Amino acid sequence: MTLKTNPKFNILIIGGGISGFGASIGLARTGHTITVLERSASLQTFGGGLLISSNALRVLEEYGLLGRLKEVSERWENHTVFRHDGVVLDILSNGANGRVFGFEMLNVTRPVYQRVLYEAAVKEGVDVRFGAKVEGIQESERGPSVRLSTGEVLSADLIIGADGIKSPTRAYILNGDIALQPNSTCYQCTIPASLMLSSPLTAPLIKEHGLQSWWGPNTHLICGRTKNGDSYSASFFIHPSPSSPLPSSSPSHTSSSNAVHSGTSDNNRKGDISHILSNIDPYEDRIKAFINLIPEENCKLWNVAQLPDLQTWVSSSGRIVVLGDAAHAMSPHLGQGAAISIEDGGVLSLCLARTSSTLEIKKATKAYETVMKGRAERVKKAAEMSGRWKTLGEGKERERRDEGFRRRLEEEGEKGEWLRASGHLAWVYGWEFRRESERVLEGVFGREVGEKARI
Repeated sequence: MTLKTNPKFNILIIGGGISGFGASIGLARTGHTITVLERSASLQTFGGGLLISSNALRVLEEYGLLGRLKEVSERWENHTVFRHDGVVLDILSNGANGRVFGFEMLNVTRPVYQRVLYEAAVKEGVDVRFGAKVEGIQESERGPSVRLSTGEVLSADLIIGADGIKSPTRAYILNGDIALQPNSTCYQCTIPASLMLSSPLTAPLIKEHGLQSWWGPNTHLICGRTKNGDSYSASFFIHPSPSSPLPSSSPSHTSSSNAVHSGTSDNNRKGDISHILSNIDPYEDRIKAFINLIPEENCKLWNVAQLPDLQTWVSSSGRIVVLGDAAHAMSPHLGQGAAISIEDGGVLSLCLARTSSTLEIKKATKAYETVMKGRAERVKKAAEMSGRWKTLGEGKERERRDEGFRRRLEEEGEKGEWLRASGHLAWVYGWEFRRESERVLEGVFGREVGEKARI
């Protein structure tokens, strides 16, 4: 077997969010010419906190970004899960995450995370074009191309749609789009530290280097302080019920995450605190205290939706693909949407690194789909089930759930450590993108000879 010389492709990425910038870094590091087309005029400045788990951190470490992300993250030690009435259900340990899975989770806000990826992409030579609105995609014998709103046509060897849950690239691949699946309503709120410290009920929450979740009937929250304790971030999810259906809203509010999509005005996303207050009667006093501290202007609405499983992520030519929310938008109840998007970019970079010409791009993109599609769909299903698990009302099922947590808290030693790291999700957190990619690629391209591709 002779050693291949890898070609360098001209690649267009539509969308400059976490998935688009993440993929651009891996692809640029393997020598390709990358242009990111972002329709908004600048980086988004809104978004709540994200936990970057070990499965994504393995990719980001290969990108050389682990140190930088640690610098901009808020340190946390424990994640305490409460029932709505204040009963402790579980205590998760970030130290245990590090010992069991090799990495402690990083707590970072979406705008900061996106900026780190953007700056890394630019450093790798990626051409980022803001204000570049794609109005059409087409293919010819020479390859795919896009038409911008200005009339400019850009040709490429490969087009990657990282253009979100309402992806036009996906609609092109599927020859028509599919309906989104509504999931829940989320109010993303930020409370200044001065207000949190003003109440003896809420002050301990922002002083703690930890995260807090509360699970209640048809509702749940995840909260924690932001970098340096400047504020307290709270995401309040309301799941539909006969007494509290999903509110009607503009489609521009719909997302699988707390990202602002291009063209969405912050003013149009203003949240109604009264809707939160009408859903917190069962909750303990600490929740009622900090909900009443939220400044009206610091409450933003996003309606959470997910995609059904797609028939394919790859066009018939193999030269147009989707990743991130465009491929597998999922509910945020397992905290994995952004993480799986980072995996997408790492896997696609490894797959393209095995090609010898543009004729093999289709083999590479189909290999990427083989590695990632089933995994993303399994995680998406688990996220949906997690949302249901968190929001159980009174009854036998919730009693069984709570009793299971009671027994978990009593475990010590090695098993207790495994439980504190959510070891039952080892198939999520312990997943190694390089190993799984190479297993598939060996069947597609044969055993790799010489030094393995680095990204």
